[in-house]
Amino acid sequence: MSIRAILVLALLTAAAVAAAAIALSTGRNAEQDPRIGALVFPGLNDRANDVATLKVESGYGVLTLQRAAGAWTLKESGGYSVMPVKANGSILDLATLRFHEPKTVRPEKYAKLNLLDFDAPGSGSTRVTVRDNDGAMLAELLVGNSKFNLPGTKTGGIYLRLPVEKQTWLAAGGLNLSGIPGKWLEPVVLHVAGERIKRVEIRQPQGRPVIITKRNPRVLVYHLNAVPAGYKVRYDEEPKLIATNLESFELEDVRRAGAVKFDPAQTTRTVFETFDGLKVTAVSAVVDGKYWTRFVAVATAGSQAGGEARAITKATKNWVYRIADYRGERLTKRFAAMVVPGS
Repeated sequence: MSIRAILVLALLTAAAVAAAAIALSTGRNAEQDPRIGALVFPGLNDRANDVATLKVESGYGVLTLQRAAGAWTLKESGGYSVMPVKANGSILDLATLRFHEPKTVRPEKYAKLNLLDFDAPGSGSTRVTVRDNDGAMLAELLVGNSKFNLPGTKTGGIYLRLPVEKQTWLAAGGLNLSGIPGKWLEPVVLHVAGERIKRVEIRQPQGRPVIITKRNPRVLVYHLNAVPAGYKVRYDEEPKLIATNLESFELEDVRRAGAVKFDPAQTTRTVFETFDGLKVTAVSAVVDGKYWTRFVAVATAGSQAGGEARAITKATKNWVYRIADYRGERLTKRFAAMVVPGS
């Protein structure tokens, strides 16, 4: 046998060994797997309207979305409203996932794809389950890493594993199943345009109150009142940031009223008054390192703001909201932190 023939034979042998190794690691020959291109959950689209719960378990905790009478709520957040477009879109995303390429079947390689069993030590997977009203399972999977560039697709892909299988997959499609409550909940609690605010008063259990005012609705500048001689406002924009804090006021999480206990000695009351007679009071405290607040709204006698006050009260009276740190800091600002020596 010639040297050239020997080299060709060696190359063919190496290619065969490599192909066998790939087939062994993925569980089967990728080109022969009948599921390639098939829906991961072929019956889910037809039963999308039967979905009663979508459960997402991740490193952030457990989120259980529940649907009743067409409305979605989040169990762990006291049954607060979930954005329907987000919940319904997630069901559609699951229903349109397609098997794209089989990956490893070797458990020691699952961690690289974040596809260890959810309860395994060090697991970074997300466990997703979808059930109907009778509790029957409509979809169940472990979600791992994303692949943002997947040739031949517009959505990219994700790595997944069906819990009853060793086979892992790269699936075509996108999932955005966040473990953060605020990514699901209806975000805006209330909205009061900043130009309407006439006066803000922040009262802490101890210390001097913060009072911020504006002369009329057309004026853009807010003033911190009673700044002592020899002092000035630390940041010129801060009075405005505090006064406009109720614009598109968003939550991060929420609980039923009474579920989060405020220590009276650590509770701040912030009153926003508008030029047209609306008065919104935010009662705020830091609990377990997070800012929480609840609202009360009233209207001055004879004003046109009565309907708005009633609407705010109806929407917020049963809830206490966890909010972003910057929102909480503006609701609880201390006078001493707003001024510095100067003129």
